[in-house]
Amino acid sequence: MIKKFLELSNLETTISLRQKELLELEEKIEEKKRLLKRLNRKARRYEEYNRAKEEVAVTGVVEVEPVSEKKVGAIAKTDLKNLLESGRVPQSVIENLKNKRYSKDTFDLNFPLLKEITDMGKVDELKKDHTGRNRYYAKPITIQGKKYLLCSQWYDPSKTKLIRWIGKY
Repeated sequence: MIKKFLELSNLETTISLRQKELLELEEKIEEKKRLLKRLNRKARRYEEYNRAKEEVAVTGVVEVEPVSEKKVGAIAKTDLKNLLESGRVPQSVIENLKNKRYSKDTFDLNFPLLKEITDMGKVDELKKDHTGRNRYYAKPITIQGKKYLLCSQWYDPSKTKLIRWIGKY
């Protein structure tokens, strides 16, 4: 009887150890899955960035320095500004660029890309948000005879989206 009890006790101990090992392995598997997801996201971003860079190289929009070396704000302030002022972007798209939702979906901006200026005396007010922070570049741009302020709130994750959008026009 004692022998069977000891065997059962050893068996329970072995099972308990195997369960702990199994839990540890499951945790390692979950960690590997998380790492794999992160790597896949980084790989996708890298591929998107390279595709966008190639598209811009083909269109010839960026002329001064390679896109990879320019900051997203510099691309917006020069290349996007030049494109918008060139008249190659249709008026319907210009109207969309004044929409916060469109700007969020297209460029991942938290503000409309363009803000129309109806009164030049109110430019200082228009370039600020409701908290009083500047969200637009100070110098207005002219698109098809109308004056606009261009959003200045650009961040690196928006770079590929901006480059791809510029490449379309």
